[in-house]
Amino acid sequence: MKRKFKKTLCLLLSILCSVACIGGITANAEVSIPSVIKVGLFYGSNAKTSFGVSCERGYYAGWFDDRDFKEDKIIENTDIKIGLDTNGQVTAFDLNGNLLYQESGNQGLGISPIYTNFWEERFSIDGTSYRGSLYFIKDGDGIAVINIVDMDQYLYGVVSREMSDTWPIESLKAQAVCSRNYAAQNLNKHSAYGFDICANTHCQMYTGIEREAQSIYDAVDATRGQVLTYNGELCKCYYSASMGATTEDVKYVWGNEVPYLVSVDNSYEDTENIPNGVWSGVITVDEASTMMRNKGYDVGDVQKIEVLEYSPNGRVIKMRVTGNTAIKTLEREACRLVFSTVTKSQMFTVVGDGEAEGHAYVAVTDGQKLARVRPGKLELLTSVGRSEFQGETLYTTNGRYQKTYQDSTEVSAANKSFTFRGQGWGHGVGMSQYGARGMANAGYNYADILTHYFSGAEVTQVY
Repeated sequence: MKRKFKKTLCLLLSILCSVACIGGITANAEVSIPSVIKVGLFYGSNAKTSFGVSCERGYYAGWFDDRDFKEDKIIENTDIKIGLDTNGQVTAFDLNGNLLYQESGNQGLGISPIYTNFWEERFSIDGTSYRGSLYFIKDGDGIAVINIVDMDQYLYGVVSREMSDTWPIESLKAQAVCSRNYAAQNLNKHSAYGFDICANTHCQMYTGIEREAQSIYDAVDATRGQVLTYNGELCKCYYSASMGATTEDVKYVWGNEVPYLVSVDNSYEDTENIPNGVWSGVITVDEASTMMRNKGYDVGDVQKIEVLEYSPNGRVIKMRVTGNTAIKTLEREACRLVFSTVTKSQMFTVVGDGEAEGHAYVAVTDGQKLARVRPGKLELLTSVGRSEFQGETLYTTNGRYQKTYQDSTEVSAANKSFTFRGQGWGHGVGMSQYGARGMANAGYNYADILTHYFSGAEVTQVY
């Protein structure tokens, strides 16, 4: 007896031509995404030796052939245990330890809850509720658990974790499309473990039905089958919480160039009044040294951390860490990740407590990159040729107000700690979630939001 789980949505609306326009949304029969996705809940270091599973009407038991469920037996028990028997086989037991079903060979054990309609197809595992089905596979001395679930029902769980259900519906719709793109773009990202994507921030946050709400259902359902495309292909829809005044060009974060992942205005984000929009943090020399070693950059005892180069949008793209045994220069996203307990974005400054706080700097650019330069290092172009700046006082003006900076001649002492100050939370590429909220509050719809943050892309109906 076999029970097909869901068919892949490759056969799309045949009445549409391959590229047509319906209400401002492009239809494209060349782009297809699966109707179900495989999400890793437990695997690797968090694999466990046993799990408790509950549902209201019992289970179909069998195994999975990729995304298709093969039914072999009905288990009427509503509360069961999944564990390993004495031979290391994945096995379903009742609460008294009696065998209910066992995997055949090493193909794993799948269970799908018995429900009267698709909407109610849900269960709980170790107290957390999910939709869809479960696949248990032996993983070392433990068991990995994969949630195989309808794509849009998966998105109910994702959008509810990525945004608050109280946010404007248009921002929730934008998040739903972004998350659908991300899932479709990352199929088999964790194929070594037998699933597509994980359930944490390495992929997308997903905790089942825990935070679902009517506004989330409305946002996902209203955008059902919609993705973002560029020149007829799926976009890589990156997003993060906040990004300051502008988003960042992907080349300054991950090194590659993508035409729709370029810097755009982010002025609808209320950066100063959102969580971690403006932040600061301090790490000691010992902490900095340990962090460097943990990242594989052993420079001994860190003595100095200095930014060498900024992007045109003010994000650190080159940073030098000097230790007593070595010097390491970091570039692009590594500048944020190496001290990630304090650096919430690449948009930051850093100063050591032993460094002269009164030093003044001028930001100079060649049109591509930004760097901080001490006044004494400046070259000025004058009517009589080039000359070095002479003096210790800088004056800046916006045409209305003037500010004076007195440069310090104080000699720096040994650093004991480093203070980081910055803006934004996340990698800075793609859509700002708080920016999307701001745009929605200002009256923009989800398509406006998406096409603003992903330049030249369009919302496309694929099923």
